[in-house]
Amino acid sequence: MPINMRFRFSPTKDGLVKVLGPLETEIMQILWQDDRSTVKKVHRRLSSEREIAYTTVMTTMSRLSEKGVLNRHREGLAYIYSPAISENDFVSMVVRQVLDGLLDDYSDTAVDYMVDYLARNNPAELRRLQKVIQARTAA
Repeated sequence: MPINMRFRFSPTKDGLVKVLGPLETEIMQILWQDDRSTVKKVHRRLSSEREIAYTTVMTTMSRLSEKGVLNRHREGLAYIYSPAISENDFVSMVVRQVLDGLLDDYSDTAVDYMVDYLARNNPAELRRLQKVIQARTAA
């Protein structure tokens, strides 16, 4: 099943919560760690840290399955969920979508800002970017 994820990008939030909700992020982190699980097991893990309704976990996992981020299949009476995409591939997909959108609409501004940002905050990454550009243009 292809991923049909339309996400909201919240740049002020941390990590994957920028694109997934907090609960979606927690659930995905559990499944990326465990590789497969049931709603019951995920609920048990989450409820050990806070109060959360079983139906909330079930609905969220079902929606992640509908979005194509989780696979779901029935084993006996329970649905087994597993990640449809690795965490690294998911992060790469999100970065591509965000950058594609910015570069399609605001190319000059996005590139200028990225270079200025790296010069101020991460000169080593700016040097790496320069080497990547030189390698690509030399080929």
